[in-house]
Amino acid sequence: MGAHRLPTLQARRILGGLLVGDLARLARVDDWIINALEVGGSCQPEVTDRILNALGSPVALTSNSQVSPTVFTTTTAHTFQTGDTVTIAGVTGANADPNGARVITRLSPTTFSVPVDCSTAGGTGGTATITAASIGIVRLT
Repeated sequence: MGAHRLPTLQARRILGGLLVGDLARLARVDDWIINALEVGGSCQPEVTDRILNALGSPVALTSNSQVSPTVFTTTTAHTFQTGDTVTIAGVTGANADPNGARVITRLSPTTFSVPVDCSTAGGTGGTATITAASIGIVRLT
């Protein structure tokens, strides 16, 4: 069996049931931009942000567990996949800081884990957002 391959923009778009034109419209870009990105093109940060928001806005977190690796629970279903890098922000109360860019393991549609040892105290609140790298978009600075 082959190595695990991270989902690409095209795979995320298809998983979301979106045609190229649908994603382009939601992200307020031309179809050719989506086509170019799906074959390895790059774009400006503001375009990346619009595409990421069109694929799924930040997911609200209710808590992270008092365990290692810590397990996050989301308020609604997420589309994160094992191996994705998400940016976690706004979590408070945990003994170790789980905020920042973290590679996740999908556990269920409403849970995922990150390799942070919060075995002394879990936290509450925050958001998780998929990163451009997880869907194969290269951002120009």
